[in-house]
Amino acid sequence: MDSSISFSVLLASLLIILLMLVRLWKTSKGKGRVPPGPKKLPIIGNLHQLTGSGLPHHAVTRLCKKFGPVMKLQLGEVVAVVISSPEAAKEVLKTNEISFAQRPEVYAVEIMAYDHSSIVFSPYNNYWRQLRKISVLELLSTRRVQSFRSIREEEVWDLVEFISASQERSINLSDEIFTMTCNVVSRAAFGKRCKDQHDFTTLLGEIVRLAGGFNIADLYPSLTFLRTMSGIKPALQKIQKKIDKILGDLVTEHQLRRKETTNGDVNSDEEDLLDTLLNYAEANNFDFQLTVDQIKAVIMVRLL
Repeated sequence: MDSSISFSVLLASLLIILLMLVRLWKTSKGKGRVPPGPKKLPIIGNLHQLTGSGLPHHAVTRLCKKFGPVMKLQLGEVVAVVISSPEAAKEVLKTNEISFAQRPEVYAVEIMAYDHSSIVFSPYNNYWRQLRKISVLELLSTRRVQSFRSIREEEVWDLVEFISASQERSINLSDEIFTMTCNVVSRAAFGKRCKDQHDFTTLLGEIVRLAGGFNIADLYPSLTFLRTMSGIKPALQKIQKKIDKILGDLVTEHQLRRKETTNGDVNSDEEDLLDTLLNYAEANNFDFQLTVDQIKAVIMVRLL
């Protein structure tokens, strides 16, 4: 019995390794010139050169000094190009902006940003261009940013008073600043602190921790079972369900308030970010319309 189980485990491991080798071989068959980079190992690529002693970005700096300002790294199945000089960065971000406009596919973003519906991780297409237009002209316009000045001042003053009242005990300043930032964005987005503000802030902190940490599933996107094995899938789904409930309640609350007005419009002086986005979901006089999930994704980016 034990021998049959061991054989099954060995066979499964060999099949996984074979699958990874085949995918890496197909990836390496791409035509055209590729940037220089360090030699890679089968399956893991250059991961071993980033996970040794010291911090990963220090290792990348050392490699860039050896291979130049444009360097290729193989991170599992993912091909990465490191840009480390002002001239090369200008070529990528300005001169050839459209060619490099696509976003990486990150599983945490797929879950938390409603299938890459946020402006930060949306593919470069008409949807992204329309979101950018809305952000520049309405969500982040000079008038809009200035209108939130009183909110910023109030929240900063509340933090200063909290610190002043905490002289007899230690506080985690990073946590308090994160909370203050969430309060500012929440009031700008929703017109007030949401009733579940403490839970909301805690959940946002969990998202930052999970999305910003190392996740092997992102390095081998074809092996989807790694998302479950690593624990990232159930953890993100649990958080997303809670956040979606909070955002859904806020959207519903705004929709009901808008219906109670005489013509369905909100006074521009009282309009928050969610009201602005709902204009694109409810009105028929726009060439571009947003769904509720897309609105939630846009708001999530502002909060993070």
